[in-house]
Amino acid sequence: MFSIKSIKDISNDPNVAYTQAKFLQKIGKTESAIKKYEEAASEGSVKAQYTLGNIFEDMGEYEEAERWYKIAYKSGMEEAALDIGNIKFSEEDYQYALYWYDKAMKIGLLAAQNNMGVTYYVLKNYEKCEEILLDATDSDYGKACYNLGVLYNLLDREDEAFEMFKKGARYDDPDCMYNLAVFHTQRNEAREAIALYKQLYKIGYIEGCFNLGMIMEINDKLDEAEKYYKKSADSGDMKSQYRLAYIYDREDNVDDALEYYERAIAQNHTMSKFRLGNLLNKEGNIDDAKELYEEASNDGIIESTNNLGGICFEQKEYDRAIELFKASIDMNCRPAIENLGDLYLEIGEVDTAIEYFSMMPSKLSCQIKLAQIYDEREDLEGAVIWYKKAAENGDVDSAYRLACIYENMGNIKGSIKYFEIAAENNHLNAMVHLGRIYYNEGQYDEAKSNYSVPAQEGNSYCQHMMGVISDISDDDSETATEWYEKSKLNNCIESIENLGNLYFRLNDFTKAEKYFREGIEAGSKNCGYMLGCLYHKKSLLVFEKLAKDGFENSCDIYDTMPEIDIAVNDIQIPEFELCPEEVQEKPEYIPGYIMNIKENLETMLEGFKDDMIFDDEN
Repeated sequence: MFSIKSIKDISNDPNVAYTQAKFLQKIGKTESAIKKYEEAASEGSVKAQYTLGNIFEDMGEYEEAERWYKIAYKSGMEEAALDIGNIKFSEEDYQYALYWYDKAMKIGLLAAQNNMGVTYYVLKNYEKCEEILLDATDSDYGKACYNLGVLYNLLDREDEAFEMFKKGARYDDPDCMYNLAVFHTQRNEAREAIALYKQLYKIGYIEGCFNLGMIMEINDKLDEAEKYYKKSADSGDMKSQYRLAYIYDREDNVDDALEYYERAIAQNHTMSKFRLGNLLNKEGNIDDAKELYEEASNDGIIESTNNLGGICFEQKEYDRAIELFKASIDMNCRPAIENLGDLYLEIGEVDTAIEYFSMMPSKLSCQIKLAQIYDEREDLEGAVIWYKKAAENGDVDSAYRLACIYENMGNIKGSIKYFEIAAENNHLNAMVHLGRIYYNEGQYDEAKSNYSVPAQEGNSYCQHMMGVISDISDDDSETATEWYEKSKLNNCIESIENLGNLYFRLNDFTKAEKYFREGIEAGSKNCGYMLGCLYHKKSLLVFEKLAKDGFENSCDIYDTMPEIDIAVNDIQIPEFELCPEEVQEKPEYIPGYIMNIKENLETMLEGFKDDMIFDDEN
């Protein structure tokens, strides 16, 4: 049966000891493996000597690693010169590194040539760096192409850098392909850039996946962006995790958004804290949202400071909210100004609220709040100032209220101006007011134009007034009757009175009597009076005819009957009536949370990689 113990009993042949050490290393028994490697090394195993150098280098014990590499080198392992040079480079002993790289170059190690070029780059000997790397590029060595491209970029030799990255890309060097794609992007050569990024996506090159995702997101191709971000995000790239989470967030894919925001936050990504705070706030997870806003605020996201203040406001932690809003204002966060005004209004400090609302004189919601405060205080001068601003800023209700104030003040010209603004935006009661104003001024066509819509919407006053205008201005008894009948159905007694008078004037006494009787039943004394006048008129006509015929004493009766001045042309106007306004529950107050920070995606693309690449593979 095979066992470690049986291996230990094998003779001390260096090759056997070396094999034994490899097995121990493979099963994780590093200390035992080192002892065996040392045993083999002491017996002259060059492979053991070199392997010990590798082990101690991986353990960070560079002095011991260097010792073993040098032993291996002296034993004929010339490749160890590269490893010794790399150690000296890491220790910033550049001259000694060059010494060893030179030895490694003499046996044809391209990695040594590359690293020598990098060393000269670090020493700012760019001429020597170019010379060494240029020679390596002739050997189809992609890393050297990349490093030389980096040098040319540094020296502003852009065209040469482009050509060198292009050359390295032909050798399938991913870093060259990436920087070449960046070049194409900057030159607005999107097709070429995307083609390279797609090749990088296939091999999981993180910056390539991210930039490809960004390009797709910029072009609003979110499904493709999601695909490319996901590959780099799942490889641990923080920026890709954030962008992917934000796509899921916008798609209302809460679970996936939560997962990738949290991954980015695990790497301390500030914007992910802010956006996840907003997501949790919307979802009603206030405690976690509050914690994230706190973290993002501490990281300098002032919008998060405002939102944290908003939560404190809603939780009635007024002192803390005031502190946070003031801190936001100090950092030029404008929404916090109105939030602070709302807070002071909430706690009854109205004058302080006015101060803050007045700091945003162009903001419609602040204009409305200021107008309403002054209106409630019956400070019409202040109310007019702010209603006017709000009206001219597009608020229909402010235009209507301002018009009402002007009408009550006797400023008919001003009231017409703002009622018309409201009416143009389908404000029914503004139309009712305008109809009355134009009617009183004898402008019946304009009055009818404004009464029409609210009349058709069932306003009995406007229906009646449409009847009045048809009656007295248009001399259209048929249309007048139609409108009076509609308002009559809405219990407008003046419409019944006007209908009776209309048919009295037309000498249609039967219809007039019908309407007067309806009015009497509804309690109208006018109708009772007019019905009496109607009967008198009818009697007068009867006795006049009988008198002409000489019937009995009809002539004497007719002569004694008085002529009555019947007010048949009087028009009755009902009490002014507005359309009922929809009763809406006052919405629960929500502070002004900042739900988005505009980001310039173009500037978020990853740029050139400008660090030279060290080749530590032997």
